[in-house]
Amino acid sequence: MSKVVTSRLPDELLKKVDRIVQRGHFRSRSEALRAIIETYLEDHPELLLGEELENLLANAKDLSDDDLEIVGSRLFKGLNVTKIVADGRGP
Repeated sequence: MSKVVTSRLPDELLKKVDRIVQRGHFRSRSEALRAIIETYLEDHPELLLGEELENLLANAKDLSDDDLEIVGSRLFKGLNVTKIVADGRGP
């Protein structure tokens, strides 16, 4: 079931959305915004982990390197956790 959400967007952002709709990438503003939001949330699953992530991090010292690699690959979409930390992108 869909719900209507009212939101204020800066003119420049709305112009960008309108351009991609006019170019035929989406049928409407609603479809474009829905797809953009869905993609963002898929790209940032850590935003939705909440308590589960806090519990995981609290017990992180008990994780083996292999377990940490598995968790990291899920959080970071298949990226290698060791490489992320080595590149200075980790905590």
